[in-house]
Formats: sequence, structure tokens, C-alpha cells
Amino acid sequence: MIDPLTALSVAAAAVSQAKTLLNAGRDAHGALVKFAGAVSDINYAAEKAKNPSVWKSLTGSAEAEAVEIFSAQKKIEQMRREVETLIGYTYGQTGLEEYKETLRKVKAQRQRIEYRRQEIKETIFLWVFTLFILITGIAGLTIFAYFLKGSVE
Repeated sequence: MIDPLTALSVAAAAVSQAKTLLNAGRDAHGALVKFAGAVSDINYAAEKAKNPSVWKSLTGSAEAEAVEIFSAQKKIEQMRREVETLIGYTYGQTGLEEYKETLRKVKAQRQRIEYRRQEIKETIFLWVFTLFILITGIAGLTIFAYFLKGSVE
């Protein structure tokens, strides 16, 4: 998963490439798949922002992230309408339905693989960080107790 601004730039490049290819009468499947992936990344970021992890809550501005995601979603909606209109003119209603099915497949694939991988990485990081803090705390208390015992004798 990538951040919303990067996903937005990927989407814009994919839409531009798709327009060029479709206007030339060529297959734009690759560009449309990239666009679908970027849309999926932005939607996933919006879902994650609704329930941020503890680490995310402690670092960064939730308001700035929300504005970034909102802006990206609005731009993606506009790009999606553009792409759907272009596909509808080029391939008709059947092509538009095939495109929408491709979007659904890409979203499902990303949810199964990439987003799950990202969630696992975040969980591992959180556990390692928590374990580090716990060990550091225990070590600090042990050192404190050692010096406290030495000063009493």
C-alpha cells in the first residue's frame, strides 16, 4: 500500500495513459489496472484513517491525513467518471461492465494480499516496539534497584 498522494499521482498517470491508448484505438488494460490499484489504495487509506493504529495516533496529524485522503478521494471520483465515460464511448456498455469487473477483481486481490501484508507489518512493528519498551523498563528498574540496594548498605 502506498500513501494517498502517491496513489493519486499513479492514478493520474494511468488515466492519461489510458486516454492516449484508447484514443489511438489500442488496448489500455495495463493502464486501467494501475488506475484500479491506485483507487483501491486510496479507499484503503480512507478505511484505515477511520480507525488508526496506536502508533499512527501518536505520530503525525490526523487532520492533515484526513484532508489529504478526502482530497484524493474527490480527485479519484472525477478521474473515475472520466475513465468510465471514455470506456463507454470506446467499448460501449459491455466494455464498461468489463472495466467495473476488473476494478472489483483488483480490489479483492489487493485486500487479500497487499493490505493483509501491510497489516501484518504494522502489527509486528507494534509488538517489537512494545517489547523494546517493556525490556527497557525492566532493565531500568533492575539498575535502579541495584543502585538503591548498594546505597542502603
